[in-house]
Amino acid sequence: MRRRALVTTLALIGLLAGVVVGCSADEDRVVPGSSLTVATAAPVTSLNPLVLGQDSAADRDLAALTSGSFWQREADGTRSANERFGTVRVLSRDPFTVRYTLDASATWSDGAAVDAADLLLTWVARTTHRTDAAGETHWDAGAGAGQALDLVSQVPEIGDDGRSVTLVYDTPYADWQLAFDAPPVAAHVLVDLAYPGRYADAAAAKTAFTDAVRAGDLDWLAPVSRAFREDFRLDGDLPAAARVTAGAYDIARIADEGRSIDLTAADRASAARVERVQVRAMQDPAERVAAVAGGGADLAAAAADEGLVDAATAAGRSRVSAGDAFDHLDLQTAGGGVFDPASYGGDADRAHRARAAFLSTVPRQQMLDDLVRPLLAAEPLRQGMIEAGGQAVAASPSSTPDSAAPPATDAAGLTVRVLYPAGDERRAAEFALMSESASRAGVTLVDVSSPDWGDVLRGQPGAYDAALFAWSPDPAATVAQATVFHTAAVQNVYGWSDEEVDALVVDASSALDRTQRDQLLSRLDEAVSDRAWALPLFAVPQLTVWSDALAGPPAEVSGDRILATFASWRPSSDRAGPTGE
Repeated sequence: MRRRALVTTLALIGLLAGVVVGCSADEDRVVPGSSLTVATAAPVTSLNPLVLGQDSAADRDLAALTSGSFWQREADGTRSANERFGTVRVLSRDPFTVRYTLDASATWSDGAAVDAADLLLTWVARTTHRTDAAGETHWDAGAGAGQALDLVSQVPEIGDDGRSVTLVYDTPYADWQLAFDAPPVAAHVLVDLAYPGRYADAAAAKTAFTDAVRAGDLDWLAPVSRAFREDFRLDGDLPAAARVTAGAYDIARIADEGRSIDLTAADRASAARVERVQVRAMQDPAERVAAVAGGGADLAAAAADEGLVDAATAAGRSRVSAGDAFDHLDLQTAGGGVFDPASYGGDADRAHRARAAFLSTVPRQQMLDDLVRPLLAAEPLRQGMIEAGGQAVAASPSSTPDSAAPPATDAAGLTVRVLYPAGDERRAAEFALMSESASRAGVTLVDVSSPDWGDVLRGQPGAYDAALFAWSPDPAATVAQATVFHTAAVQNVYGWSDEEVDALVVDASSALDRTQRDQLLSRLDEAVSDRAWALPLFAVPQLTVWSDALAGPPAEVSGDRILATFASWRPSSDRAGPTGE
């Protein structure tokens, strides 16, 4: 159905007008000899983060350096159009029609042009229209029938001598700006990996791909989809062609299965200012901070605690900010546990009372006072899971858990298994405060933290009842935060399902007027709170530390997006490179 078809997985709300969305391109200002070593939290696992399971935060963050894009993150953390790469024009509101035109200078690192064949690849991979679910042609990029880019049911029209594609949406779609972009991998590279030596050059490979897409030749596309899924992982022999990139940086070296990656500024117009970037994975946040303090790295970020902040003073340049990430609790309602109606003979009301009663025991104010305000004295409690337009939701048991209602008898006797990242000291401290408070209401909390907590979260619903972790949403993408609450959402791994909530998600996703959309999202926040599915806590304090290799502070961002701030990196004039490796 059309309403259900509007369920979205990605979002960025844009201004809709029949004008070019863009800004004037600056001249190349890469500083010769400049170098920066960035300490990140995890190794890169794949060069194709469009593939589910190869889309870790580290994978997506590296792609910000290596992928061509119609959009970029500015020094203040906001997103803007990247006219160096191409332009975006909204041609019509009804039907909603958008044209993407690549700049003539947009090229892959092997010299081939970025063109319409590559843009068609995005449409192919992120829709169901060139997929055979029962066969061998599948892209595993999270496409779902009637979701996001799948609303473009017709093959995009190619124009401008192969430099543009025009997308016509079947239904108005508020999330259009993030629904489509250039892919991180090249169409001609995929064809060469799928059909080695068959095509004389990149142009011939692109033509073959475009013809197959237009004709719906799933048999021909099958080996191309296999290459898309399998040939960009870093846990084996990476084909040399898989390193072809189109972003601000080219890949010079990959070592230690993605734990060490060297990049050089590409000979393409971009926002890059630093000539050489070394990315080094250091899982321990204390190690990252120490690396900057000791000269082994120039830039690092981590969730802040008092010990890390004290250590960062040795580096000379550091900042604690609220960032975009916020901690929250999600309750599992379909795993056969204490919040699943099936545990009460199908009594949904009894399960709801159990959820609301448990959430009322969470000592949010004490957690904020003890763990956050020593670092961010004025930081408030978060009042909603979405908070569209800065609007706080109305009070309810799940948004005001420090109140006495609901009745304690609904919580007494519950045993709640709480999942969170193992080894995370702040989450462990949050769990300890929650456990102490819950015990006073007769609730027993069981620590089921795991080093593989993400896999448990998505794949083992029977292994936990509540999950404690952070969301790090794009601040401009409020609709994306809302989609998780829809019954059919890929991210909804909790069994949440409610017709009113589904309708609000659909309506917000299709609302092109910002005021109307924010009103719908505010109502959705209230509805989610009333269902007692999830509980917002507070912003995660973010520590950023940098060396004198940078002339000024980088943009404020959560630690898992530190590479995406490269447009804000201004190399110091008196430093040719890092003091470490």
